[in-house]
Amino acid sequence: MHSVLKKVVATLDAATCLKFKQNVLKKVQASAVMPGFRKGKVPLDILNRRYADIIADEVKQSLLGEVVEYLKSTEKLEIASLVKTDFEDAVDGQQTVSLEVEVIPEITLPDYKNFLLEEENIQIKDEEIRDFIAHLQKQQATYEVVHREANMRDYVKIAYEGICDGEPVDNFKDVPHAWRKQKSTWEEVGSGVAVGIPEIINGIVGMKAGDKKDIKVLFPENFAVHALRGKEGYYTVEMQEVREVKMPAMDEAFFKNYQVKNLNELNDFARKTLMERKRQAYAGQQKQRISEFLIQSVTCDLPPSWVKRESEKVLQEMVNLFATHGVKNDLLEEQKEKVIQKAQSIAEDRVKLNLCFEKIAAQEKLQLEGKDIEPVLIQEAMQRQISAQKMLQMVQKNSPLRQEIQQKSMQAKLINWLFCYLENKQKNVEKKED
Repeated sequence: MHSVLKKVVATLDAATCLKFKQNVLKKVQASAVMPGFRKGKVPLDILNRRYADIIADEVKQSLLGEVVEYLKSTEKLEIASLVKTDFEDAVDGQQTVSLEVEVIPEITLPDYKNFLLEEENIQIKDEEIRDFIAHLQKQQATYEVVHREANMRDYVKIAYEGICDGEPVDNFKDVPHAWRKQKSTWEEVGSGVAVGIPEIINGIVGMKAGDKKDIKVLFPENFAVHALRGKEGYYTVEMQEVREVKMPAMDEAFFKNYQVKNLNELNDFARKTLMERKRQAYAGQQKQRISEFLIQSVTCDLPPSWVKRESEKVLQEMVNLFATHGVKNDLLEEQKEKVIQKAQSIAEDRVKLNLCFEKIAAQEKLQLEGKDIEPVLIQEAMQRQISAQKMLQMVQKNSPLRQEIQQKSMQAKLINWLFCYLENKQKNVEKKED
């Protein structure tokens, strides 16, 4: 593998150095204000003496830009970033500069146009349609207070506190929220998909408002708190309120909410919606397979600065995600090394994928358009919990953010284009075989 780190030594002749110095002096002169001189009329020799250090730095930056441009245009060196620059003392008006640069690696794309997608075999079962419609009903259900014992599928408001080994569960470090003391929380009685404590959800059947009960629990073997894993404890539960779920009638008013006239049309609506969801899930899985295929094809060294910059982004994303799920900072600190390693790995994959996407875009002559940016802009706004208009204003004012949005938009366009190309190609092949 070729190293992405290159060392370059360039010497600029006296005439070139003098030209750049004169250009810098003239720029300084245009805005310089000094007593005894009009603006823009301060002699160059005076400016040169007064601002010698500043001018020297400006000249070096200009010369550095000239060298970088020469390397790109004449030497065809694809520079990823500047690592180090050293200017030697000028001799006879000449200036020598030593550069260490990271170059963009040259990759060989795999045969992406012949990648095989998995067969799309989407089926919708009758029970899925029934569950979907039941979910629609539940969205419009009412919850009426009842003065009776709690039955399966009732919604109840309860309070509870756990004890294990004679000590409150809350005294243990990093106990998940659902297992901590609750002064008031809603649960669906006997729900098999609830996120709460299973023994409580099942054990409150038959309780009325005002009842109290101790319910035994067994902490899972993989529980977040090591000291509680596999142990028995109990929770003191108080029933505060019982509500019965009243499903809406399947009548004209209900159908109207979904722009259908009857149950048959609602079934069609359910089937179409479920089909679209499964279709999107299939597309997402295949795009992931395509991405992994491209990533695995890149075996060259990567520019360390690119990986470092991407790692910082990934790490921030992970921290934000952990915060959303209530992960404590001290727990995150304990897993710091693993989290950093994971961020590094994800960052390397992203850099590899970006290299592939850039080369595919060039080969296929794909360009970013305004319509490609809008979905990404909206998605970013939703993640930041701000309006799309606010997000747009931020992008317009923030150049790095704008570049990031453009890059994500181009990535989305490329993976969509490649997926659609492969899908259409395979469908055409299947038609010919039939």
